[in-house]
Amino acid sequence: MAIVTLLSLNMSIISEISGDGDSQLPLAWTTACTGNGVSLPPAKSNYLYSVRESTAKFIGSARQTAVAISPDGAKNYVDHFDMKKFEKYVKHINSWTHQFPLVFDSMALELNLIALLDLLQLGSGFRKELHAAAGRGASDTIRFGCISLHISQTALDAKGLQALTLGDVSQHFGIPLFGEERPMVEGSSAVMVSQASLLRPLAEIILGCLHDTGKRLEQGGFASLADFIIKMCSELPTAAHLVEKLVSAFPSLRDAAEIDGQQVYLFKKAQLIAYDVCQRFGKSDPKFAFPDIGDMTLFVDNVVPAMMQHHGLIVPSDAIAAKIKAGQELTLAETTAMRAASIAAAQLVVDYANSAESALKPGDIAINQATLGNYWWHEGKDPELRVLQRLVCKNTVYF
Repeated sequence: MAIVTLLSLNMSIISEISGDGDSQLPLAWTTACTGNGVSLPPAKSNYLYSVRESTAKFIGSARQTAVAISPDGAKNYVDHFDMKKFEKYVKHINSWTHQFPLVFDSMALELNLIALLDLLQLGSGFRKELHAAAGRGASDTIRFGCISLHISQTALDAKGLQALTLGDVSQHFGIPLFGEERPMVEGSSAVMVSQASLLRPLAEIILGCLHDTGKRLEQGGFASLADFIIKMCSELPTAAHLVEKLVSAFPSLRDAAEIDGQQVYLFKKAQLIAYDVCQRFGKSDPKFAFPDIGDMTLFVDNVVPAMMQHHGLIVPSDAIAAKIKAGQELTLAETTAMRAASIAAAQLVVDYANSAESALKPGDIAINQATLGNYWWHEGKDPELRVLQRLVCKNTVYF
């Protein structure tokens, strides 16, 4: 009986990894899509303005005491702004899509991979576990996995995304599904078992993101994510339009929360897709040359709020500050407050930096929320700033 039970257990594991069985989406992905129940902005809204307005309203509410923004801190930051460093870092970020060490048979295939990379910008809460298991952080893990999928010529169209298995995710992204083996019976190595890896939920979130996106693309009559983006931009070549369509179509991009009865819109990855598409293809194809690229907000993740706290632009409550310092996981409400405050504070920086009151001289790159966000994200990789504790939130598909 013991042999039969063990065989049944092993077959169940193999079935799950290979993709046999039902096609239900992983529970880890479903629970991580915390924005699914949140009402989207009203019809005909500009989704970029909705992010800016909803975050400002939330942070300015008298009931919100989790995080404060500092107008004086914003002025002091601008007065001591390092324009040369800012432009160097932003230029580096803006050029990453032009520096792929890959060959593409068409523009659509390149666009598709860039969009998938941005779709999968998640897993930051597993940073510690990823470094321990694979020696790389979340962003590098996603980049590594997407490049591996491309090099292996894995189909990444709507049907191909749905055909991927948990084993494929583990193999391509280098995410272990199981921990160390141990004897089933202490003192005997005849039968060894292992528990799920601490990173298994991340693999399941990635798989759910890919499966659900592929399913919704196919249901909508789109061949791939690139096909979706091309058609949406052909309708109206603006970032706001593309962000709205992406957020409305795909739960993995519905980055929003309802806190104390208030809708807070963040839409980080949808904006990131629009930004990178514009940076890569905007000069060669007018439908991607979005005139409203400067209206975007921060692509706010786990790094940017940490940098803004470091620069004195946002001030979390003592309770949240203590959790961040200890590397503890934040709740959805705490994470949302930190991210929303970052957007509201960034607008203070933008307004002052571009005002007549500021002595800052304009450079080659405009100071807006998108460029500031890229700058702070890159700055967070500086050796002396890597030691700063970042936001930790594992139960999210949004960053």
